[in-house]
Amino acid sequence: MSTATKAPPGAPASGKLPGHRVLTYALGDVANNLTFMMTSMFLTMYMTEIAGLSAGVAGAIYGITKVWAGVADLLAGQTVDRANTRWGRLRPWILFGSTPLAVVFVLLFSTPAGLSGAATVAWIFLFDAAFQLAYSFVNIPYGSLSAAMTQDPVDRSRLSGARSIASSVTGVILSAAIAPQFQDTTADGVRLKFTITCLILGVIAVALYLICFANAREVVPRSPGKISFRSTFVMLKQNRPLLILSLGAFFLLAAIFTMNAVGLYYARYVLGNAAWYTYLMLANSVGTIAVATVVPTLTVRLGKRNGYIACALVAVLGYSLVFFIPAGNLPVAVFAWLLLGVGTGGTNALMFSMQADTVDYGEWKAGIRSEGGSYSILSFIRKVGQGLGGWLGLAVMGAMGYVAMAPDQSADALQGIRISAGLIPAVLAILAMVVLIAYPLDAKLHAQVVSDLNERRTQDAVAETKAVDVERVRVDTVGDGRSTLLRRAGDANPPILTVFGQRGSGASEIAPMLAKALNVPYIGQKFASEELTQVDPSDLISDSTFDRWLRTVSYSGSQNTDLAAATEMSANRKIAAENTQHVLAAVDKGGVVLGRNGALVLGKVVGAMHIRLIAPLGKRIGRVIHTTGLLASEAAEQCRAEDRIRAEMSQALYRWNPNSDESYDLVINTGSMTYQQIVDLIVDMYQRKYPGYQSLPGYGFSGNTGHDATN
Repeated sequence: MSTATKAPPGAPASGKLPGHRVLTYALGDVANNLTFMMTSMFLTMYMTEIAGLSAGVAGAIYGITKVWAGVADLLAGQTVDRANTRWGRLRPWILFGSTPLAVVFVLLFSTPAGLSGAATVAWIFLFDAAFQLAYSFVNIPYGSLSAAMTQDPVDRSRLSGARSIASSVTGVILSAAIAPQFQDTTADGVRLKFTITCLILGVIAVALYLICFANAREVVPRSPGKISFRSTFVMLKQNRPLLILSLGAFFLLAAIFTMNAVGLYYARYVLGNAAWYTYLMLANSVGTIAVATVVPTLTVRLGKRNGYIACALVAVLGYSLVFFIPAGNLPVAVFAWLLLGVGTGGTNALMFSMQADTVDYGEWKAGIRSEGGSYSILSFIRKVGQGLGGWLGLAVMGAMGYVAMAPDQSADALQGIRISAGLIPAVLAILAMVVLIAYPLDAKLHAQVVSDLNERRTQDAVAETKAVDVERVRVDTVGDGRSTLLRRAGDANPPILTVFGQRGSGASEIAPMLAKALNVPYIGQKFASEELTQVDPSDLISDSTFDRWLRTVSYSGSQNTDLAAATEMSANRKIAAENTQHVLAAVDKGGVVLGRNGALVLGKVVGAMHIRLIAPLGKRIGRVIHTTGLLASEAAEQCRAEDRIRAEMSQALYRWNPNSDESYDLVINTGSMTYQQIVDLIVDMYQRKYPGYQSLPGYGFSGNTGHDATN
């Protein structure tokens, strides 16, 4: 008799995260960047033009505190999980940490007049260090919050995409508000003006943090955990792709933050107007968002490594153009910053994607999976690169004669600004590009890594369930590549089939018919089609163009989301592990599994056969109209949306493409056959594939189901 199996505990809830929660979560990153970007883009000029420090000293403070920020991230990452309050584990840090963060931020930009040089250095250095620490204890839990708000990987991509857009938009707005104030820093009351400006920014940031806190919900249970750096370093020694990627990230972030530290100097002294920095930032943001939209296409056509190298080359061209731009030429400068947005935005987005691949590689090579450890290493190295870039840019400016608080600069000083803003970042970007040439983890190798890892995970899960050594689960592969036993050799192997189909292909009807024909349990997909798209016409199309775009630009517009990406990846792995356990338990006495990534989970299981069902789009639309009563346009969008969402879920959870024909034993076009004919074909194929099959008591082939086979 066919039995339906319920979704496992903790399965993603159907229906997308409400739009207001996505928006209010993004407001938290607006709050983040009101302070983070203020210190990244404007602190160096504040130190030289208002506080009166030399360029070399300002660069040293900037460099040291950025490295300290990397340490602070590690401290925060090891600490925030210890909280456990009625508001959750993460939200309290946003509630109680936002005000101290705002206070030290305002004090950082409130250096008293009349302090000695040493006292001024101490004031800025100590408050900058305090700011970096306070920022880590708000930003790390904020980034981790997305994984606690939903278990749906598609929704988490929307959250990270909204965060990236918020970051880019905030940078433009902040530059419009702050950059013009640096055109004339000799006016009376300029220090008080900056204190008031930062006080306003701090109040706005706290208000936005509180809105984010009030609207977020930690609905996903989160157990406290720590990063094992010992095991991480064991993995790191065997993870050449991660080492190469980290070195490339070091040079890339050094290039980006050299420009961040000196870009405003370039606008004021080379272009002649500090307010023009707003146009440069706008062009940069447009380039960043535009390239993020096409990164998936770049990945398919060029591969991640080659796509990264191509984007880095665009960045080199942009930095080179910055060096050669004639004084006062805003249009050419805007074009150069647009190129920089494309180049650095593309490399940044691809870097996060490649980092996820190196986590898989580390588990495959060393047997150690450490999302948090891997991303912590990359985050720290990126922060060191940020510090080096800021220090190097200011140091070169100082060495070439830049004079703090001077209304005009010498020709040598102007050349120093050009070198710092253009030539040095170009060289650093070239180094980042050259390093990545040696990156060995291409698409073919990563596909093999994913396949091997999932085979291991299935075998480990079976061994744990059966309480046997994993070697007893493994067998030498035969012609069909099966290598995993679900029961002792010689015992009966009841039929196991996995079915994956396009929306409207008939999979949800054919799979239960197969279970009845084979007299085995039916295990339905985690989300029914109706749950994915809902039945209310107003909610029917749950995958809007805007939502797809948000998911595409995830982690492209920010430089401070490393550990957030690690948390999201870890959450996806947990869901995948739960699904694997659920599928294995459900097919203990055989079964027909619809969806649930069954073709991957059970891909190498002895006695299993894997089916993919397809059909022409017009036929699928007609079937959806027949079963739901939708309009043709709605049915077409439902087919496209559901296929896309299911593929994205598989990619996020298992890092594989369920639409790859190579994963299946049979790919059947259901458009020209009745469902019963298809069931008979599959049953016959199974009998031919496993002629030595033995029934368990009470199970076995039952012949024709008598099911209505009309399509």
